Amino acid sequence: MLRTILVLGLLAGVSPAQQIIPPSNLFRDPGFVRDFVGSYGFLSDVEPKVSKEEQELLVTVSELFGESRFREAEQEIVRFVQIIENPTDPEVPKGEISPALVFVLGNLYFQADRTDEARRAFLEAIRRFPRFRRAYTNLGYLYISKNMTDEALPMLQKAVELGESSPRAYGLLGYCHLLKKNALAAENAYRQAYLMDPSSRDWKLGLAQALMAQDKFAEASSLIGSLIEENPNDKQLWLQQTNALLAMERKEEAMVNLEALRFKGLADESNLNLLGNLYMDSDEPQLALYAYLAAMEKTEKLDIDRTLKSAKILSDYGYPDKADAFILKVRDKAGVSISDEDKVRLMLTEVSVAQAKKQPDRVEGLLNQLYELQPTNGEVLLEMARHKDLLSREEQDEEKRAELVVKARTDFQMAARIEDVAYAANLGLGQMLVREQRYQEALPALQAALAVKKSDSLEQYVSRVRRAADRQEDRAAKEES
Repeated sequence: MLRTILVLGLLAGVSPAQQIIPPSNLFRDPGFVRDFVGSYGFLSDVEPKVSKEEQELLVTVSELFGESRFREAEQEIVRFVQIIENPTDPEVPKGEISPALVFVLGNLYFQADRTDEARRAFLEAIRRFPRFRRAYTNLGYLYISKNMTDEALPMLQKAVELGESSPRAYGLLGYCHLLKKNALAAENAYRQAYLMDPSSRDWKLGLAQALMAQDKFAEASSLIGSLIEENPNDKQLWLQQTNALLAMERKEEAMVNLEALRFKGLADESNLNLLGNLYMDSDEPQLALYAYLAAMEKTEKLDIDRTLKSAKILSDYGYPDKADAFILKVRDKAGVSISDEDKVRLMLTEVSVAQAKKQPDRVEGLLNQLYELQPTNGEVLLEMARHKDLLSREEQDEEKRAELVVKARTDFQMAARIEDVAYAANLGLGQMLVREQRYQEALPALQAALAVKKSDSLEQYVSRVRRAADRQEDRAAKEES
């Protein structure tokens, strides 16, 4: 059971690495800006024709692009549009600019971060020329820049259908598929992007994530390893590979990765807690304690839940002394500003450690303090009941033992009224009464526990208790007769 809990903890510890890492900001890359804004050379089949006047304008615009004078390029296009669509000479009929210029204008709007205007321009270019491949491509890029991947996917798919073959288009298509959990489609798109641009970190990382999503952990780990060699200080790469290694049960290599992050100063509280859990699973409690302490030092505001889980793991694995040392550090870190709720949880964990160290007097003292703090807390009442039940089993004096049983029964019954601990309280009460051979009295508590949480083993146990109660009742009837 504990190992199952720990495994779940390990998976939770690497959850940030499981998130899909988006491509780097391609839209601010100088090469992208140059290719994007300057994409005005049109192809006959999938791009609209341009007039002679428009060709001349595009030459001028090209020169302005080359000098990064985008605002002036926009003004030139707008001026041209006004002349064509609203000529000052009444003898000259109104004309219509080609979808190509609308498209170029959309590129300029996008470069200037006027994305609403850019979107309208691209859609208008597509409306005028439905096979406008680069308008679909650039509209897909625009949507991705706004995290609108649902809208981007059909645009990029249409662009590819029309012959788009750039690694960027395939890579971003893979990213869209990855977010929509189409892992196989994402893998194929990323492989195409990687084939054409093997030096790109984004496409390799995307391919690795697509492989991870299909449980192809060995291939993903190898690919991420090559990325780590190129980017040794990229924390997310180390965590992605750690996740793959854990999935393959290669825990020692996962620990090496996390230690590397600690050595580089990149490990955060979550990473160090994961490292501690792995050390515990490898029966290295001292190393685990160091990792847990390092995790606690990493945060200004103590994460009580996570910290107490670490203490519980140390105790449950059979190292209560180390758990005690850890709790002492937690107390120092928490200081006097700790809330009453957190104080109760900390003391309940300390109760568990004291029980593991077989310190009944310390347990008693802690429980009395807890009862003073929160007399209606279900967990406190439950622990008090369990403690008195345990003492009753060890007590030799029959009168004292009976008194402890009565007190334990009262605490179990009080705890059973609280929903969060009702199952454990009823089960504990029922089991205690069974040990006392008070089967008829035990049955209602056990049946109440069964009503809260069904299980085959508990049903079988209740059946055995019921038969014992029947036999006991028969004997009592015979004796009376």
